[in-house]
Amino acid sequence: MNSDAKKESQEKPIELVFHNIHDHGVEIADMWMNEVETRTSGRVRFMKSSGEDPGVIKAADIVRDVPAVGERYHLLNLIQIPFIFPGSTVGSRVIAQLYAEFSELRGELSDVKVVGLGIGALMAIFSSKAWGPIRTLEDFKGARTRSLPPIDGVIEALGAKPLHVGYFEISRLLETGELDATVLGILPAKMFKLAEGVAPYCTIVENRSITMHPMRTFMRWETWNRLPSDIQEIIERIGPAGSDCWFAVQSGADADNHLREALEYIKQNGELIKVSPEELKRWRQLIQPNLDSAVSAVEAKGLPGRKFFNRMIELVTEYS
Repeated sequence: MNSDAKKESQEKPIELVFHNIHDHGVEIADMWMNEVETRTSGRVRFMKSSGEDPGVIKAADIVRDVPAVGERYHLLNLIQIPFIFPGSTVGSRVIAQLYAEFSELRGELSDVKVVGLGIGALMAIFSSKAWGPIRTLEDFKGARTRSLPPIDGVIEALGAKPLHVGYFEISRLLETGELDATVLGILPAKMFKLAEGVAPYCTIVENRSITMHPMRTFMRWETWNRLPSDIQEIIERIGPAGSDCWFAVQSGADADNHLREALEYIKQNGELIKVSPEELKRWRQLIQPNLDSAVSAVEAKGLPGRKFFNRMIELVTEYS
């Protein structure tokens, strides 16, 4: 290769495909890409794709996903324990700090190169027009409810019936009556326009989310390993480790900023129901054995479940 061709090769931007599996109406993916492009002076450029097509996801260089199901991520599943996080701003800082402090968390996520970690915005229970509003345990009893494996036991403890359905099937199943309720983030509920018809009733706990999903941005190791070392260092400085890293701070603020818009949408088009302190006490008492069991199950795998959980609570208090 002559000198001119070599120089052209060195100056040609590295083009990567960023795939966003679910669009939750937030901007952190674009913000991260812009930050990488800016900090690398344009040496890295991105093309975007989205959707649930497995082939497209597998072929992408970077993926934003919700690793909220399955048996692989035992410590990460503890993030979803109900009534822990007041919002994404706090939650995203907490998960990034836990990632920095616990080698076991980094280990269980090492199947991919994590470049950003956060926690999604407030989640709620949405009930269908046919089922009616959920204000108490009695209102929830027997409701066929879209759930996810880490919180199935909690849904059962509260008297409802957990079901697993496709993300994009939620609206249709609520409309046909095959679901009575769903656990879902308020941001995607706004995108699905649930309040305008099929599920106008939104039940939240005012200062703590029903549950919270970890949100992960990762690179395939093949992509990461072919990046120049100085670009790797730039991306590492953006995130995912440490409560004050760029990614944690920006991701949390982005989600909570959009949450305000989504809550206003619910108020205008449906009914926002806040569980009373007395009622919440009942809910907590019922689910406590399930939560203790979840932590013990992680301990049984040889992981520091109790230490991780206690540190998570400490950090929530510290950052709130």
